[in-house]
Amino acid sequence: MNFEDDHILSIDQFLRADVEAIFNTADKMMPFARREKITKVLDGAILGSMFFEASTRTRISFGSAFNLLGGNVRETTGFEHSAIAKGESLYDTARVLSGYSDVIVMRHPESGSVGEFSKASRVPVINGGDGSNEHPSQALLDLYTIKSELVSRGRSIDQLRVAMVGDLNFGRTVHSLCKLLALFEDIKLVLVSPRELRMPDDLVELVREQGHQVIESENLEESISHVDIVYSTRIQEERFNSQEEADLYRGRFRLNHTIYTAHCEPNTVIMHPLPRDSRENARELDEDLN
Repeated sequence: MNFEDDHILSIDQFLRADVEAIFNTADKMMPFARREKITKVLDGAILGSMFFEASTRTRISFGSAFNLLGGNVRETTGFEHSAIAKGESLYDTARVLSGYSDVIVMRHPESGSVGEFSKASRVPVINGGDGSNEHPSQALLDLYTIKSELVSRGRSIDQLRVAMVGDLNFGRTVHSLCKLLALFEDIKLVLVSPRELRMPDDLVELVREQGHQVIESENLEESISHVDIVYSTRIQEERFNSQEEADLYRGRFRLNHTIYTAHCEPNTVIMHPLPRDSRENARELDEDLN
């Protein structure tokens, strides 16, 4: 895939070769990320950072990366600080903002909204999360992290064993990561969630159709006993109709040091896309794992 002038909206756009090309480029960029080398390759370029939904890591990391490469960042955060609050359409916003930017990264609470925005944009748009749909940049980052962990053990992504735990229905990071893992070989995917928060059926079938093993379970301890990665996610309370409904599932699958020691294989990697919910009734990753 030639990424020049292309939007990045979904993992559906990628082949395995594309992912490997991105990872090879990321390896080459590591000295710049660590500030061992300096480049101004993006000198004069402008990133339009448009986050209409709360974000810490995604928003700051995109901006920081652009700055480290010599570029500038212009931000919009929240509907209340944009003309959308006055009734402006995504189409009009895209036409105008893309005239000021060389690339746009966008987050929006509605599924498909970033794709809609991209149709009117004059410049490439990167999906930083659209509702409960996808988060392709997070998935690429997660898989790059997994690859880095496995390389130190002389292994590759093929034959990976992953347990995904928590809100798999509304958790867009696991949706994109499932699609990404399906591009590799002989993956074992253990999906741990309340029945009401199961991974969408179309994603489960996609992974199975690619020849991978998928196990669905509501038993945390049993499910994390023979995996390489435990990927935990919070209850996506902003996707529920009420706080009370979200509270029905909060804290259902807590991973702490005792459970990890008793049930996980040595060196099992714990991952979480963050933010983790550290409130007393949640703690999907307990503080004793800090």
